[in-house]
Amino acid sequence: MKHKRKVIVVCILVGLAAVVLAVLYGKVAAYYQTHFLPNTTINGIDCSEMEAETVIALLDAQIDDYVLDVTGRDYKTGESKVLLGRIVPNDIQLMYAGTREAVYSFLEQQEASKWIQGYQQKVFSYSFEQEVTFDESMLANVVKSWEACQEKNMLKAKEAYISEYSEIHNNYEVVPETIGTEVDVDQLIQLIVDTVRSQEVFLDVEAQGCYKEASVLHDDKVLTDAVEKVNTWLTASVSYDWNGAEVIVDSKILREWISLENNIPILDEDAVMQFVKKQAAAYDTYGKRRNFKTALGVELTLLSGYYGWKTDTEAETKELIQLIYEGAAAQKEPIYSSRAQKKGSSDIGNSYVEADLTHQHLYLYQNGTLVLETDFVSGDMSSKPGNVTPEGVFGVAYKTTNAVLRGEDYITPVNYWMPYYGNYGMHDATWRSEFGGDIYIANGSHGCINLPLDKAAQIYQYVYAGFPVICYYYQVDPLAGQDTEQQENEGGNDDDSPEDDEED
Repeated sequence: MKHKRKVIVVCILVGLAAVVLAVLYGKVAAYYQTHFLPNTTINGIDCSEMEAETVIALLDAQIDDYVLDVTGRDYKTGESKVLLGRIVPNDIQLMYAGTREAVYSFLEQQEASKWIQGYQQKVFSYSFEQEVTFDESMLANVVKSWEACQEKNMLKAKEAYISEYSEIHNNYEVVPETIGTEVDVDQLIQLIVDTVRSQEVFLDVEAQGCYKEASVLHDDKVLTDAVEKVNTWLTASVSYDWNGAEVIVDSKILREWISLENNIPILDEDAVMQFVKKQAAAYDTYGKRRNFKTALGVELTLLSGYYGWKTDTEAETKELIQLIYEGAAAQKEPIYSSRAQKKGSSDIGNSYVEADLTHQHLYLYQNGTLVLETDFVSGDMSSKPGNVTPEGVFGVAYKTTNAVLRGEDYITPVNYWMPYYGNYGMHDATWRSEFGGDIYIANGSHGCINLPLDKAAQIYQYVYAGFPVICYYYQVDPLAGQDTEQQENEGGNDDDSPEDDEED
């Protein structure tokens, strides 16, 4: 009986304890209807045991720590990553929006009846994106107040360009663009608005391309190609041997011929042509009078026929222009259309044929030594003026054997033909039995120098294209009045058949 009573008492006590515990559990659960459970975090903040309003205040207070640093170029020096200004909440009335709704929503979501789990170290974690609100007009005014955003302080960017010619370095160069500090304020304001909304704490204006940059940069292909080309031209160096005279084309001359127009290299090809013509006029001997000392010791001044140094100005101009375009370093002679035996103004040298037309006597010199002399018959003086053998300094055009000479009224074969001035030349005259004396006056040739066959053959062996032939008459005969041997040979006149070409 006693044992039964004990059991009943125990049951009653247990029941009462259960009721008490149930009441207590319910009261705690009711508490967590308005408070967050233990181990609850919202956006990483511990909100355990806190009421919603306390949590709201705690979360919204975080905005007070927000600072946005805006960096860019120093408006004075252009240095990068310099602090331009700073945005803080009070400047723009920055605050969070939607915190209240989010917090109460999380509170409603938690199961208060499971409050004991919080004490069992279970973590209740919530997060949401805290949107912000602010006054954009205030933000714009703040930004515009920064010194870097004052138009008076902005440095405009300058485009890269090609420098003037450098005397020191003998070249042109690309001058780099100037980095400006002219910022697009409207673009900057919009960037800052977006940055604040995303709650980022750093903005590099330069990295975002807010500055007005130069449109032509130092690596611009138009500039770099132009500089490379013009500097190549300026490095050209041509050293001429111009008929024995040194003529140098280098930067001192080239800089006068080369220019840049709208960043395009220009070589004044007309100036190059004038330069070549000037040198030709100074150093060419073709067509110029020459002083010549005859075998009789008389100093004569003779015209130049087809003999002497003559620059092919057109061909040389083209070649010099090409060398400049290539930036070449060259040592050369100009291109000659006619060459003489010797360089310099006295270009006859010491190997030549000397035809004394007054005395009808020819001398052949080889390396300064008289190797042959002979009488001859030159052009007729009493008939056509064109038959008179011209005087001057000439050069053998070519030589050939077994030629046929043709004129208006004759066809004459010769064994050795050595023309030196158009159709005037030296050749054998086998139809003549006498040479020298006064034969030429009334019975001369059509203008050529008629030679004995054996002498023509010997002369033919010595001469070559360009070999000088000097023909002259004495205005005052140095032998007049002297007792000299008769130089004419007894004999007949020219063959009636014409033997030489007429003059051109």
